[in-house]
Amino acid sequence: MPTAFLEVKGERFVVIPESEYNELIHLSGDEEPLPASLFDDTDTEDADSFVAGIVTRNLKAARLVARLTQAELARKMKKSQAMISGAERGVIEIGVRYWEDVLKACKLPKDWKPGPNQSQP
Repeated sequence: MPTAFLEVKGERFVVIPESEYNELIHLSGDEEPLPASLFDDTDTEDADSFVAGIVTRNLKAARLVARLTQAELARKMKKSQAMISGAERGVIEIGVRYWEDVLKACKLPKDWKPGPNQSQP
Protein backbone atom coordinates (compact mmCIF):
# COMPACT_ATOMS: atom_id res chain seq x y z
CA MET A 1 0.00 0.00 0.00
CA PRO A 2 1.68 3.25 -1.10
CA THR A 3 1.65 5.75 1.72
CA ALA A 4 2.96 9.21 2.31
CA PHE A 5 3.22 11.31 5.41
CA LEU A 6 2.32 14.95 5.46
CA GLU A 7 2.90 17.36 8.32
CA VAL A 8 0.63 20.37 8.58
CA LYS A 9 1.13 22.85 11.40
CA GLY A 10 2.94 20.22 13.47
CA GLU A 11 0.28 17.54 13.01
CA ARG A 12 1.26 14.43 11.04
CA PHE A 13 -1.16 12.88 8.54
CA VAL A 14 -1.03 9.62 6.62
CA VAL A 15 -1.94 9.94 2.95
CA ILE A 16 -3.21 6.88 1.11
CA PRO A 17 -5.10 6.43 -2.17
CA GLU A 18 -8.86 6.92 -1.82
CA SER A 19 -9.62 3.39 -3.02
CA GLU A 20 -7.43 1.95 -0.25
CA TYR A 21 -9.08 4.22 2.32
CA ASN A 22 -12.49 2.95 1.21
CA GLU A 23 -11.27 -0.66 1.46
CA LEU A 24 -9.96 -0.06 5.02
CA ILE A 25 -13.29 1.47 6.03
CA HIS A 26 -15.12 -1.49 4.51
CA LEU A 27 -12.88 -4.01 6.30
CA SER A 28 -13.24 -2.23 9.64
CA GLY A 29 -17.02 -2.39 9.50
CA ASP A 30 -17.17 0.87 11.49
CA GLU A 31 -18.82 3.08 8.95
CA GLU A 32 -19.51 3.51 5.28
CA PRO A 33 -16.89 5.26 3.20
CA LEU A 34 -17.52 8.88 2.36
CA PRO A 35 -19.58 9.15 -0.81
CA ALA A 36 -17.71 10.41 -3.85
CA SER A 37 -20.39 13.08 -4.28
CA LEU A 38 -18.91 14.92 -1.26
CA PHE A 39 -15.81 15.65 -3.28
CA ASP A 40 -15.42 17.49 -6.51
CA ASP A 41 -12.38 18.64 -8.40
CA THR A 42 -12.50 22.10 -6.80
CA ASP A 43 -11.73 20.53 -3.40
CA THR A 44 -8.60 18.75 -4.56
CA GLU A 45 -5.17 20.04 -5.40
CA ASP A 46 -2.47 18.24 -7.29
CA ALA A 47 0.22 17.21 -4.78
CA ASP A 48 3.04 18.34 -7.07
CA SER A 49 1.49 21.80 -7.39
CA PHE A 50 0.94 21.98 -3.64
CA VAL A 51 4.57 21.12 -2.86
CA ALA A 52 5.86 23.43 -5.60
CA GLY A 53 3.90 26.27 -4.02
CA ILE A 54 5.48 25.62 -0.64
CA VAL A 55 8.98 25.42 -2.13
CA THR A 56 8.61 28.68 -4.06
CA ARG A 57 7.25 30.51 -1.00
CA ASN A 58 10.15 29.19 1.08
CA LEU A 59 12.71 30.30 -1.52
CA LYS A 60 11.34 33.82 -1.49
CA ALA A 61 11.01 33.83 2.31
CA ALA A 62 14.67 32.83 2.73
CA ARG A 63 15.77 35.64 0.42
CA LEU A 64 13.60 38.21 2.19
CA VAL A 65 14.79 37.11 5.65
CA ALA A 66 18.34 37.70 4.41
CA ARG A 67 17.21 41.12 3.14
CA LEU A 68 18.46 40.38 -0.35
CA THR A 69 17.01 41.39 -3.69
CA GLN A 70 16.80 38.78 -6.43
CA ALA A 71 19.76 40.46 -8.14
CA GLU A 72 21.86 40.35 -4.96
CA LEU A 73 21.04 36.69 -4.37
CA ALA A 74 21.86 35.93 -8.00
CA ARG A 75 25.30 37.54 -7.64
CA LYS A 76 26.02 35.59 -4.44
CA MET A 77 24.98 32.32 -6.10
CA LYS A 78 26.62 33.12 -9.45
CA LYS A 79 23.27 32.65 -11.18
CA SER A 80 21.15 34.97 -13.28
CA GLN A 81 18.42 37.08 -11.74
CA ALA A 82 16.06 35.45 -14.23
CA MET A 83 16.87 32.03 -12.74
CA ILE A 84 16.21 33.27 -9.19
CA SER A 85 12.91 34.77 -10.33
CA GLY A 86 11.94 31.62 -12.23
CA ALA A 87 12.70 29.39 -9.23
CA GLU A 88 10.66 31.66 -6.93
CA ARG A 89 7.74 31.60 -9.38
CA GLY A 90 7.94 27.82 -9.82
CA VAL A 91 8.70 27.97 -13.55
CA ILE A 92 12.18 26.53 -13.10
CA GLU A 93 12.48 23.17 -11.35
CA ILE A 94 15.03 23.12 -8.58
CA GLY A 95 16.62 20.38 -6.54
CA VAL A 96 17.94 19.99 -3.03
CA ARG A 97 21.33 21.37 -4.08
CA TYR A 98 19.76 24.64 -5.26
CA TRP A 99 17.83 24.97 -1.98
CA GLU A 100 21.04 24.39 0.00
CA ASP A 101 22.84 26.98 -2.13
CA VAL A 102 20.08 29.53 -1.44
CA LEU A 103 20.33 28.90 2.29
CA LYS A 104 24.12 29.24 2.18
CA ALA A 105 23.95 32.49 0.19
CA CYS A 106 21.35 33.81 2.64
CA LYS A 107 23.55 32.72 5.58
CA LEU A 108 20.76 30.55 6.97
CA PRO A 109 21.24 27.10 8.58
CA LYS A 110 20.64 23.99 6.45
CA ASP A 111 17.58 23.11 8.55
CA TRP A 112 16.02 26.59 8.26
CA LYS A 113 12.27 26.74 7.85
CA PRO A 114 10.25 29.92 7.57
CA GLY A 115 8.21 30.99 10.57
CA PRO A 116 4.44 31.45 10.24
CA ASN A 117 4.80 35.10 9.21
CA GLN A 118 7.59 34.36 6.75
CA SER A 119 6.02 31.59 4.67
CA GLN A 120 3.84 33.99 2.67
CA PRO A 121 6.01 37.03 1.90
